Amino acid sequence: MALSQSLADVLRGKSVTGDAEARREATQREFDAAKKAVRDKREEIRLRGLGRDVRKAAVDAEVEPLREDLDRNRQGWLSALKDAAPSPELAIGKHIDCTDDEYRDHALGFLAGASHAQRETLDLLAAFGSDACIEKSGRITGTPFCFITGSGHQYFLDTVRQLMDVVTPERIHAALFESWTYRDEKRSMRWDPLEDRRYALMDRNPSDDESHTVWMANLLAYRALVLFPSAPRGRHLATTGWNRLTDPSTFTWPIWEHSADLDTIRSILQLPELTSPKPNGSVLGARGVAAAFRARRIRVGSSSQYKVNFSPAGAIL
Repeated sequence: MALSQSLADVLRGKSVTGDAEARREATQREFDAAKKAVRDKREEIRLRGLGRDVRKAAVDAEVEPLREDLDRNRQGWLSALKDAAPSPELAIGKHIDCTDDEYRDHALGFLAGASHAQRETLDLLAAFGSDACIEKSGRITGTPFCFITGSGHQYFLDTVRQLMDVVTPERIHAALFESWTYRDEKRSMRWDPLEDRRYALMDRNPSDDESHTVWMANLLAYRALVLFPSAPRGRHLATTGWNRLTDPSTFTWPIWEHSADLDTIRSILQLPELTSPKPNGSVLGARGVAAAFRARRIRVGSSSQYKVNFSPAGAIL
């Protein structure tokens, strides 16, 4: 249990005071209310049936003040979240949806305290996205590993924060050394193909049951994102292990034969041959890769409440 205890001490992050958590919850409610106010006002204006110019004037006069209030509430929430985050990277929000300026500010702050031996927070931020790849909404493009974006009121980084709240040495030991029993409810990152619970594949309605997962397996997998950085490629975001050019929905990973340090593992994961449609076994074998597997990022459901999962993996080498 010594290993599990050491991992637990790291994975649970810093302790958060009750006052800091209370402030986070209060500012979260204010931020959510401000978002709803903007959304409701836009809908109310739309239903007036106004002409284009009149509608634009109404938006400028009535929505913009609410947006300014929303921005103030967002900054207050982010400030409170920073104090209540058990791990520094969680201070960017519930989800990877910060603006390029916010992302850059966080990155510069993390960079100031980073070194070659102490850069996990900076590496996680590099895995999340890049300030050079921006969506039409003005938010950064998130890593393709981000499978939960609000459906069912679940968010990527908020789920990580919740997982850190339930860390115990016993749960870590069970995830690492015992057969998984899937007794944990909710708080899933949706990376396990067994969590693809479609109605057509079951003998009952999956919405009638809570989803089950292995909490510490999810949290350990999240921390492994430091090995999968993202960077701009042309106008798009490219992420280690994903084939952005020919099949952006596929993720490929290797199995290597010999023990390796982290820097060597980073190099193996970034071998270009891995993401080619038909990897050359001789090329990969010469670098110690014994096998490679590939899974697909699939979207389940057609409504706004769709889910994202990995398909079962298949060997490609």
